[in-house]
Amino acid sequence: MSVSEQPIPAKPRLSWRGVSMLMVSDIVGTSVLTFPAVAAELGYALTVLLIVGLFPVTVYVSVLMARTHVRVRGIDSLGSAARRIFGPRYAGGTFAVVYGYTLLGNASYLLVLGTSLQGVFYDARLCLAAASGLGALLLAPLVVGLRRLGDSVALCFFNLLLVLLCVGVAFGELAARGRPPCVETHAVAQGLDFTAVFGGATNLVYAYAGQWMYFEMMTEMEAPADFPKAFLVSGPIMVSLYLLVACLGYYYLGGTPAGSLVESVPAGPAYRAAQGLLLLHVTIVYMVKSVVLARSAHGRLAP
Repeated sequence: MSVSEQPIPAKPRLSWRGVSMLMVSDIVGTSVLTFPAVAAELGYALTVLLIVGLFPVTVYVSVLMARTHVRVRGIDSLGSAARRIFGPRYAGGTFAVVYGYTLLGNASYLLVLGTSLQGVFYDARLCLAAASGLGALLLAPLVVGLRRLGDSVALCFFNLLLVLLCVGVAFGELAARGRPPCVETHAVAQGLDFTAVFGGATNLVYAYAGQWMYFEMMTEMEAPADFPKAFLVSGPIMVSLYLLVACLGYYYLGGTPAGSLVESVPAGPAYRAAQGLLLLHVTIVYMVKSVVLARSAHGRLAP
């Protein structure tokens, strides 16, 4: 048999350990950097209660989705699940809502990419439109580099390191400057009302909201029934990082933090480094989410 006639070996399928890295890369994103502001709205007690209490709910949902994927053939997305349950009429609407929401999420990542570029080159005073446009140009040749979620496991592990470094740089700078004497923190935020609780809880729920692509991950797994095992790795990382950023950020920044932990760092080398790490992180998240969006579009337009 000639070299040209030899069969192309199949690529290895995802293990639950690889899925754990995909989860962390998708779920632990830029939203975690806003947790000091969430803690300022809610106080320590309610913030810790929600971060810890929402995790088992996420695991339970993943167990239900894994059982559904294993027992019902042809479920590879939330849209296909809607088709099996409600019929074709509702499948299109589900596809539009789920992937339309994800597309808008990617659009918001372009804005974050723009603000990160502004932060890296803060002395150049780039406007947000120009920085976001430059970020889109930088992304254009990269989004075609991945075809399968399984191809991005090593990249997702690297992405986790970027998030940890970004948080470490920010807290390192805050610790070096010390906690201002005027900072106040509370177990329960003063003036807490329903609007504040609902707003803070929404941000924390979103931090666990990776369910939109769980079925897509299962489709590439060698043993989809093992999907919930991924939380053995991703769960401790998510919960501990969320608690660390929320509580330590609240401790240093008090009730008036900036919109993001990185934005709370004064301009200088640490600020530039944190923004650069955030820039790389957002680029990788955009690439991974684009794999799912491209596959969905291809399946709808050229099945």
